Amino acid sequence: MVDLEGLSFLEGLPMRELLAYWISLEGDKALLYEKLSEKAKGMEIEGAVCDMFKLLSQEARQHEKKLRALYVGEFGVEIPAVSGPSLEELSDIRGLESENDVFAVLKCALELEEVAERVYSILAGKTDDETVRAIFSYLGSTERLHERAVESLIRDYDYRNGVRKKGMEA
Repeated sequence: MVDLEGLSFLEGLPMRELLAYWISLEGDKALLYEKLSEKAKGMEIEGAVCDMFKLLSQEARQHEKKLRALYVGEFGVEIPAVSGPSLEELSDIRGLESENDVFAVLKCALELEEVAERVYSILAGKTDDETVRAIFSYLGSTERLHERAVESLIRDYDYRNGVRKKGMEA
């Protein structure tokens, strides 16, 4: 499980660096959701899970696009490369390659959304601009909605299969 408190290092980054870092990770998040969709297909999981991952990938791309426009508006056109942990390092997705457990796949998606929500909360706290804060708060709220949707899939899949995996109680 992702350690959200472990993300506190992000609070020490200046707004400009944190935003540049997260723009990169939103793109990575879109790619990871594409991988999760393929993983779900390979596991022959019903269409709702694959469809959810495709939607989350598209929304991550939209978030990346919004953040790029915001960055350009605030700081100029050049978005620097910022070093920091990858999404794989911030979540448990690294071990997913060998997993064939639907709960593990959905847990990874839930963790990605929890990380994203936390980052948007940090970004919102770093700006004095009310409009920019509102954008970050909005994006954070969409991540919360994504979390709820994934949690619903976990409950639905659990109900249909009559199986409860330890640590995945919703």
